Amino acid sequence: MTSQRATPRAERAPRTKKGGAPAAKEAGAPRYLQVARQLIGGISSGRYPVGSHLPTELELCEQLGISRFTAREAVRVLVTSGLVVRRQRSGTTVVATPDESRFSHALASLRDLHQYAKNTTLRLVYIGHLTIGRREAREFGLTAGEEWVYATGIRVDPQKALPFAVTRLYINPALRGIEAKLRERKAAVYEVLEKEYGIAIERVEQELSGVALDVDDAANLGVPAGHAGLRIIRRYFDADSRLVEVADNIHPSDRFSYRMQLTR
Repeated sequence: MTSQRATPRAERAPRTKKGGAPAAKEAGAPRYLQVARQLIGGISSGRYPVGSHLPTELELCEQLGISRFTAREAVRVLVTSGLVVRRQRSGTTVVATPDESRFSHALASLRDLHQYAKNTTLRLVYIGHLTIGRREAREFGLTAGEEWVYATGIRVDPQKALPFAVTRLYINPALRGIEAKLRERKAAVYEVLEKEYGIAIERVEQELSGVALDVDDAANLGVPAGHAGLRIIRRYFDADSRLVEVADNIHPSDRFSYRMQLTR
């Protein structure tokens, strides 16, 4: 791999206008993403309320002048986002609205951070290696030219089955065999580090910044490119102050809220 960041491609999403007419083309966005955004707008506006059915693929083709492939991929985006379910012979049913998807995270201690990892699901779609480039070195405090274990995936709230973060993990290569353990894991990543390597996370440095989601991240989260987002970078250190993991999380602004309490 190159030093460019990789992104999961399994979930892609949209940007379109509401209504029956074809959506205006968005620069760089595939047609099915535009159609998916149009359908999401219809769900938000109440045109397709919870419990109702979306038009069939054939009806979407006729209404919007699109191909069956485009219609199928657009609906797949909504399925991935947890807004609709498809059942054979009963069509595509709306089961949630976009404004039901916000995940709220309160943090006052490392225990809360661990609980967050337990209460959500990280679905890794790629596990491999990455040669650290100058960008990663600068942003994460790593050394350019080193090869770290790299994984990327989507974090989901199991209660709503909606993706609310793209997560990229950078793991210290000193943890030999971690790739296989990540593929087999049934627990949070920090639990794998503690159980398999005897590592106790003693310190976490956290950095928050506002971002505009690029085309890839927006597609994976089911929002339009350029959508406002929150980026949270976490650096995990062991008792010897060794950096063992970096987590780079990208959240859509309307799907995640962050609360922190400070006391004297």
